[in-house]
This record gives sequence, structure tokens and C-alpha cells, in this order.
Amino acid sequence: MVVEKKEDLKEKLKRELLLEEEITSEQIERVKRFIRFTNKGQIVFVAPREKLPLRDQILLYLLGKRLAREAGLGEKDSASIEEISNGLGADYFQVAARLSDLKTQHYVLSVERGEYIMVFARLNEILDRLETMIKEKV
Repeated sequence: MVVEKKEDLKEKLKRELLLEEEITSEQIERVKRFIRFTNKGQIVFVAPREKLPLRDQILLYLLGKRLAREAGLGEKDSASIEEISNGLGADYFQVAARLSDLKTQHYVLSVERGEYIMVFARLNEILDRLETMIKEKV
């Protein structure tokens, strides 16, 4: 058995196991069907929100936070329950309950107590579901 050099192993682990966190042009095209943001980094829904369950509105809000930060329009890519609740005009306790569900299902992570981010590695899966949902309800 040949023992791999530590550097070779490190590079192999990165190449084989590291999740890509860059957004592609195709993903941007898909995302813009649902949300946009203002020059101050506020998330604006362009898809009819009434056709989306609260859990998906939360995911889109957190995605918007991430992309606004990437665009240099926001300082952080996480949001509190209160911020999400206010941003969506939704009940605080319903938002907290949906975030708990999403965390259990590994769609969101709690980066610190009461602050959440979307799991970016699941973006295509989320977009697939949202596109199907919008088509069915149109």
C-alpha cells in the first residue's frame, strides 16, 4: 500500500469532496425568475409569493441575502428570525417553526444563535422544486 503524501491527499480531498459555492450564470438566470434585490440589498420577490409556501419564501429570502452580499450590497449572508419575519410580512412563530423544519431537513444552517443561512449546495434542488411549483400553480 502506497502512502500518499499529505499535500497530494489534501488536493485530492479538495478536488473530490469540496462543494462548489460559486453561483453559475445558469443559476442566476433561474434565480431572477423568483427574486431580485434593490441597490440597498433588500430582497424583492418577482414570483407571486402567494403561490409559494412559507418555507420556500424563507429559502428565497436567505438566498437573496447570500447573493446580495456576493454583489457587495449587504454585509452578511445570514438573517435572524425577526428579520425574515419582517422581510416577508409573516408571523414570527411560523417563520421560527419553518426554519426549524428546514434546519432538520438540512436546507438551512444556524451560524449562530438565531441567525440562519441557506445551504448553498442545495440550490439546484431548491430551484427545481420552485420551478415545478410555479408551473403547476399558474
